[in-house]
Amino acid sequence: MSLKDKIKTPDKLVDQQGAKLLVYGQAGAGKTFSTQSMPGKVLVISAEAGLLSIKDAPNVSAIEVSNYDDLREVYAALKSGELVYDSVCLDSVSEISEILLVHEKGRNKDGRMAYQNVSEAVTSLMRSFRDLDMHVLFLCKEGKENNDGVFFFGPKMASKPLGDAITYFFDEVLALRVIEDQDDDGNPVAARWLQTRIGQGYTAKDRSGKLEAFEEPNLTALITKLGFNINIENKESA
Repeated sequence: MSLKDKIKTPDKLVDQQGAKLLVYGQAGAGKTFSTQSMPGKVLVISAEAGLLSIKDAPNVSAIEVSNYDDLREVYAALKSGELVYDSVCLDSVSEISEILLVHEKGRNKDGRMAYQNVSEAVTSLMRSFRDLDMHVLFLCKEGKENNDGVFFFGPKMASKPLGDAITYFFDEVLALRVIEDQDDDGNPVAARWLQTRIGQGYTAKDRSGKLEAFEEPNLTALITKLGFNINIENKESA
């Protein structure tokens, strides 16, 4: 293929690469549950062994991982086409970073070097999965910081610098929030929303400019709204 043949319009390149989303939230917010709303055939890469909420999801397959080598093996299979999916979800990169940190601390007496090694490994891993030609969802635990009585929320990783850094890898950083509300009869209800813009102490961003400040946690609908072509008809079966 010549260099000229590799040149494409931005919309074709974006559709080919798929959507890349980073979603974080507190325990019980529904992060794992949201994976079944990703487009098409979904693979959940689970490091948390918490799959009960998607037990009956017909479009979801899952694989459990316990170390870095497991993750690289799954990535290689997706990259080569050995595994064929429309969407892949890492649940969660927070847990993955913590697993790697325990491993590094066991083999490296220098704590600073252990954190540096984990940061480099997680960064490399996330960039690899982010660059797959499919929709990719990265799930994170929610971290909370108290700054003189004012709370700030964002993705939680093995170290705060790493949690801050990963938000720069993505065009879409979304906070999955559980917001207390009332029904028509005045009874308390809990509503789940994806916050797409920074505010109320929450880190969030939408570089597309196409999302409302709060969106329903239907990720296929959200990805469509971002302008991606949800085309799963020509995918082969894994």
